[in-house]
Amino acid sequence: MKETKYIWLVGLLATFLMIVVPVFLTVRDTTAVSSPPDNPWANLPVRAPAVDHSDLMEGPFETGPDVTRACLECHESEGQDMLHTAHFQWQGEPTIVEGRDEPVAIGKKNSFNNFCLGIQSNWPSCTSCHAGYGWEDETFDFTNEENIDCLACHDQSGGYVKGRMGLPVEGVDLLAAAQSVSYSTRENCGSCHFNGGGGNAVKHGDMDQTLYFPTEDIDVHMGRYDFRLFGISWGLV
Repeated sequence: MKETKYIWLVGLLATFLMIVVPVFLTVRDTTAVSSPPDNPWANLPVRAPAVDHSDLMEGPFETGPDVTRACLECHESEGQDMLHTAHFQWQGEPTIVEGRDEPVAIGKKNSFNNFCLGIQSNWPSCTSCHAGYGWEDETFDFTNEENIDCLACHDQSGGYVKGRMGLPVEGVDLLAAAQSVSYSTRENCGSCHFNGGGGNAVKHGDMDQTLYFPTEDIDVHMGRYDFRLFGISWGLV
């Protein structure tokens, strides 16, 4: 009788240990691996000052491809480089997929994308964030350098906005945007990546507008996203 009277205490203790021990081991391992370097900024590449394009881009520019053609006059190899990136292709290199006999190239272009589903159901709206111009349907030419949108990643005017099919919205000053180009910033990347799914942090739980001005409580190094809770550093791969 006494044995059965306290059996629930044994069960409670076992449950407690099953929860606490893994958490303790995980936290101990995470804090050891995610210790930030003494000076993480020292690992950043040293870039040459950006070239002022205010006198180089003369215009007039009626369309986005007009700007791209002007860019390619000097940046002769960058067009081909961009055509082969995942940013432009929206798919990666062929890889083995379970159930397929041959490697398959998969990506946002041809796979289900969580609750956004597939882009084929709403091409013109989904491709408003494509780093290109005019992707309306399956006939889009991924080999044409003039379809590349240079301004999406390099505009610093603050007035460049993309609309359906990735085309600049009406009223955008393409000359001002072209003359402002410089190294990519968080604003360039965040304009699409932070607002995926239609709003800030709607789609990406780890990418939102707080990254415009990150604090030291959010460290990114060695491919890990770390945050601190109750004085403990927790790492997410």
